[in-house]
Amino acid sequence: MRITANTIRSFLDKQAKHVTHYVVAHSYYRPYHKLPNDIEQMKVNLGKDLRHARNCFNKELYGNGAKRKPLTYQPLLIPTLEGTTNKASPTLTLHYNIYLGNIPKILTTEDIKELWTYCWHIKAHQSDNIYITEPLANTQSHLLHYGTKETQIGNLSCWDFENTQIPYNALNAD
Repeated sequence: MRITANTIRSFLDKQAKHVTHYVVAHSYYRPYHKLPNDIEQMKVNLGKDLRHARNCFNKELYGNGAKRKPLTYQPLLIPTLEGTTNKASPTLTLHYNIYLGNIPKILTTEDIKELWTYCWHIKAHQSDNIYITEPLANTQSHLLHYGTKETQIGNLSCWDFENTQIPYNALNAD
């Protein structure tokens, strides 16, 4: 099977019912006037930073259960990377659009923002420019399509597959 923008969106659409929060996490990386090799290195470094923040976030939410039983005790986390193709503006940064789910219901959106900020800004040493919201029923599909808009211009690598985690046992418990 050949991966296309529609393949990616179709897969993400199937996860939409599990998404409870939407995060935009900016980085310190700016692709303005950078060579393709430099941008590729930024992507690699940022992927490592996200992995570190993701592991920190998992542990903050579920303790050691996130490692022992990842298919149950991890948040749904689907990241897409934006900004790798835009070299025109000096103010734009590489940033992740992250779809979250399987978060303990006791946590408020503000609690989740505080935890994510700690993991992203303090632990992974990235920007504190973070936005988080609960998607409204009428915006759910728009947010998923927004996060994959770069696929429409041929950037199929915008979905950070390596940092995606889907806790199938928890999501299929219903």
